[in-house]
Amino acid sequence: MDKEWIHLPSRLVPEYEEGVQKFIAQARNYAKTREVILCPCKRCKNKKYMKFDDVYDHLIIKGFDPSYTVWVFHGEIYNSKSQGEGSSGGVRIEDESREAYNLYKDVFVPEEEDGNTMPETKDYMFADLLEDAETPLFPGCTTYTKLSAVVTLYNYKSTNGHSDNSFNELLKILVDMLPEKNILPENVYSMRKLLKPFDLGYEKIHACPNDCCLFRNELKDLELCPKCGSSRWKVDKVTAKVCKGVPEKVLRYFSIIPRLQRMFRSKEKAEELIWHSNHKSQDHMMRHPVDSVAWDTINHKWPDFASDPRNLRLGLATDGFNPFGDLSSRYSCWPVILVNYNLPPLMCMAKENLMLTLLIPGPKQPGNDIDVYLEPLVDDLKKLWDTGVESYDAFNKSMFNLKAILMWTINDFPAYGNLAGCVTKGKLGCPICGENVCSMWLKYSRKFAYMSHRRFLAPNHPFRQKKKWFNGKKETKGKPRPLNGLEIMDEIKDIENDWGKKKNGETINTLRKKRKKQDSSKKEQKSVQRWKKKSIFFELPYWSGLLLRHNLDVMHIEKNVCENIIGTLLNLKNKSKDGVNARKDLIHLNIRKELHPQQKGENKYHLPAAPYTLSKKEMDVFCSRLKKIKLPDGYSSNIGNCVSLEDHKLIGLKSHDCHIETV
Repeated sequence: MDKEWIHLPSRLVPEYEEGVQKFIAQARNYAKTREVILCPCKRCKNKKYMKFDDVYDHLIIKGFDPSYTVWVFHGEIYNSKSQGEGSSGGVRIEDESREAYNLYKDVFVPEEEDGNTMPETKDYMFADLLEDAETPLFPGCTTYTKLSAVVTLYNYKSTNGHSDNSFNELLKILVDMLPEKNILPENVYSMRKLLKPFDLGYEKIHACPNDCCLFRNELKDLELCPKCGSSRWKVDKVTAKVCKGVPEKVLRYFSIIPRLQRMFRSKEKAEELIWHSNHKSQDHMMRHPVDSVAWDTINHKWPDFASDPRNLRLGLATDGFNPFGDLSSRYSCWPVILVNYNLPPLMCMAKENLMLTLLIPGPKQPGNDIDVYLEPLVDDLKKLWDTGVESYDAFNKSMFNLKAILMWTINDFPAYGNLAGCVTKGKLGCPICGENVCSMWLKYSRKFAYMSHRRFLAPNHPFRQKKKWFNGKKETKGKPRPLNGLEIMDEIKDIENDWGKKKNGETINTLRKKRKKQDSSKKEQKSVQRWKKKSIFFELPYWSGLLLRHNLDVMHIEKNVCENIIGTLLNLKNKSKDGVNARKDLIHLNIRKELHPQQKGENKYHLPAAPYTLSKKEMDVFCSRLKKIKLPDGYSSNIGNCVSLEDHKLIGLKSHDCHIETV
């Protein structure tokens, strides 16, 4: 059809009215027996169903939406080949109120601007999906189509944790409640089948049950693990029968490249992805990673990468959780999530912008063998750095070569050790101090303590001269210098990774045995003890050149510090850090004589009051203050509900509550 009438300077001319009449006639033929169609005026933008006369009035009064150039909702046939030959671009819906139309547009309707066309999208099942996208849920329904209803219900199921069986029963009830001619699916299987073409999909990669390897690339056709000999398939524990075709362990990988490309197909999102290039702080305050020294280091070392603000800077976070919601379960599933730092501060950590990339299965945590599961992600990150991928920028209306860099990881302390490959406990438990860590073994508490924190103070700080306040000595040492990436690579260059676990839970990693046979010199011995493996991140060409490779999760640290302080102040059993063994260690170290325990009999001691010891009356005051505290709405949870006045306890504090109390 002729579409020139849409762009006429006035809607009062006869040509415009004639064009509207022809459009309504075509839409009426396409609608067949239906009495409503989607209104394509500038206000409705194909989001509302209306009667033909109302659509006619809207088009005359408000005008036709000029961005709606392929009339797929009103009878025009979609042809992906013709799109590439210079015809109009497609359906564009701004500020979508229905997720269904957003899905439909992103997956099936390509855009073309100024001769720069996005890569061709999927074209299969288009006619059926188009019908689902525009067919009302039941005759006369103007609120939901079949597709939008399914999207809304499936989102409700996922958010509220419904099982398939319970949701099937709910669907049957809804089908009975709706008018007879409704087209709502009757079970979850039908809903998933309808939504399947819209997902980005994920790759299922079979894994060795002992974390030795992934069955991919050259190992994809094997049925036994080449290292430990375990079967790739499930084995019946009673009959020992191998269930061929049913994998024992499956890694799910959500490929990041198509998802990053897809972000730039949205004009609004593409504009937000270059926010960092014009919003660097001018007052030397850090409000976003763009204001950090680590960001500037990347700009300085790789100017070609930094020259294009569309190149992405990512962060990686992972930790274990129990997916079944049962706190007594020991099942540990590890999601790996990417954070996009190109976005503005309030959007970086918004849940819709956090990219789940790997879902590492349990039942046991991967530990140091997590590198095995990171292989597909690291392969994509290498590709995004070395060659990049061709992508379409809807904001600049052009094709460009998209590249990305992984700036750092964010973890709690144990996961830090698993990803970095360093020791996080014991004699060399500080990753920053390394061989220069000042640790000592506490004879009675039977654990390591890390002293000499005063060496991080300024050389003229008065605390350096205090003896009685600390360990009885003056502090003259300076703060240690952290190793850079090249120095770490030099230390771990001779380590040979040997992944996997035995079925009985013992590591088959022969690395420790090899370490004992290495040179017994003190320096080499410390290096071997400090590093457990060669981290897979060092396969990234830029990893050793980064200023900051790993970050600690403040949430866990604040929660632990807060609980330890409160447990010590209130003298909670198994929570206090002040006890008989701690006081005996003071005798062993010959410090704080006023706190030394006084023996009153066999295995009975009197512990002199410390400056932080609270009397029963003071505990009452402390707990009652917390019980009555009032905070602004939304500032924290109701801390008063966590306080027990009778037992002098704080129970059930959340991480954010601990953050507030620590501050």
